[in-house]
Amino acid sequence: MLSEAELRDLTFSQRAARLAMAGVATGVFEAIADTPRTSAEVAAACGLALRGAAALLEALAALGILERCGDAYLASEAARSVFCEKGVASRRHTVLHDLWHTGLWERLEESLVSGAPLADRSRDPFFTRPDVLTRFFPNLTRAMAETSREEAQELAAALALPQRARVLDLAGGMGNFACAIAQAHPDADVVLFDLPPVIAEAGRAPAARVRMQAGDFTRDPLDAAGAGFDRVILSRVLMGLGDPRAVDLLRRVRAVLRPGGVVDVCELRRGAGAAGRVAALLDVDMLLLTGGAVRTSEELRALLAAAGLRAGAPLSLGHLMLRIEGRP
Repeated sequence: MLSEAELRDLTFSQRAARLAMAGVATGVFEAIADTPRTSAEVAAACGLALRGAAALLEALAALGILERCGDAYLASEAARSVFCEKGVASRRHTVLHDLWHTGLWERLEESLVSGAPLADRSRDPFFTRPDVLTRFFPNLTRAMAETSREEAQELAAALALPQRARVLDLAGGMGNFACAIAQAHPDADVVLFDLPPVIAEAGRAPAARVRMQAGDFTRDPLDAAGAGFDRVILSRVLMGLGDPRAVDLLRRVRAVLRPGGVVDVCELRRGAGAAGRVAALLDVDMLLLTGGAVRTSEELRALLAAAGLRAGAPLSLGHLMLRIEGRP
């Protein structure tokens, strides 16, 4: 349980998070990733007012995110790693995704009362900006990739596939799972399916032996070749859907499975500890944004059963996720 001091810090911490987001959005971390710069130099490089640059830099330094070098500032090693595009553990796109949803979180109470997502975004400070709307899906695609590397490698290593298996990574974004499976199973025919702007973004990255298929999984054919799949991967897809739409998608997946085929449902893990904390917070995200939910393993098994699929026992996947196999 949190102490009184920790609770006070918690309610104040939104300021720290918002400052870090501003540093990413304005390019400040990139500007001082390798070279110390003064407030005036950062203001000129990032298009900020001198007063604004000075306040942001001093606050980030006070938080321990930047290092002071005389009258200049330099991003800490951790900040370079996490907040810069080329950082070894970059979460830059994830931070931007969270930033663009802060306007909806300001209206959280509306969804808590209605139990429904916020449909009216006409007054949102980010979703009314054309530049944000243009970047939203490509950025979301890369944000999902930033947070699924470990799970993709683990799942690819765990799969037992028949020879020349056909595998569908459905709504797979940048294709972390598709690429990992293609590398681990060189004779597999791996297809990455997602919306056209997402597939366009995924096509910018090398994806050896992965075929791209653009479409909308709610209405377009999932199997353009009509040959069926031995495995379908659904990673963090059902959480964005309400129960009726989730069951409908699972039925569509069942229809393209070959005899003996399997669907792997990979979702965030509810429960105690760090994984449960992440899952609970993102469950509120789903309430606000899509009307979906981060479900318990029992709820996921119920969805599979409603779609005519037999659910296996839940298996851990990485630090935050679980995997449930469904069979017709």
